[in-house]
Amino acid sequence: MGRPSLAGERRGQILRAAAQSVARYGLAGTTQERIAAAAGMSRSHIRHYMGNHDELIDALWDHVITPYFEAMHAALNGHAPQERLPALVDFLFGPQMARNEDDLVIEALISGAMHDLRLRGRIYDSYSRLEREIARTVREAVPGCESAESLQIAYALICLAFGHSTLAPLPFPPSRQAGMKALAVQMLEALRPGEGRAAR
Repeated sequence: MGRPSLAGERRGQILRAAAQSVARYGLAGTTQERIAAAAGMSRSHIRHYMGNHDELIDALWDHVITPYFEAMHAALNGHAPQERLPALVDFLFGPQMARNEDDLVIEALISGAMHDLRLRGRIYDSYSRLEREIARTVREAVPGCESAESLQIAYALICLAFGHSTLAPLPFPPSRQAGMKALAVQMLEALRPGEGRAAR
């Protein structure tokens, strides 16, 4: 019986090293030499397991963004449609979105995408998917909510949550987070059937 492939283990090791390098040196300062040194491998190993530079960066983006999608799905699973909106707000403004080293990687990749059309498209695909998933959650919880409106709400929620996360290292008082969460709740409550909605 042959030995099990080490490719998955090696890829994980390389991606962790790449994330550390991008967090420390930025995207432009992250070289294959630095990734190889951090991973304890040669440059040829990096290329063997990860492919070319673009393939490595794509895999790194998936490595840092996928856990957020998985955590959001876990936060919403098991809830009835009407209960998913409070669960969504709790997720977007809760400890799962607290800043960590992955945020440095995500921000470096987004910054790098300003000069890389291919990477920009890759990142846009992820955030567009997030927007669609949140919009679908809104429509399922609020019958009669139109697609365009749900997408606008989804985009606003993403901007509120990610903007807050980006500013979290600054010494704003804790009331700012509570204020952003309350604003998100108000925005969603305005979608509920009632006099305010009927009058539009």
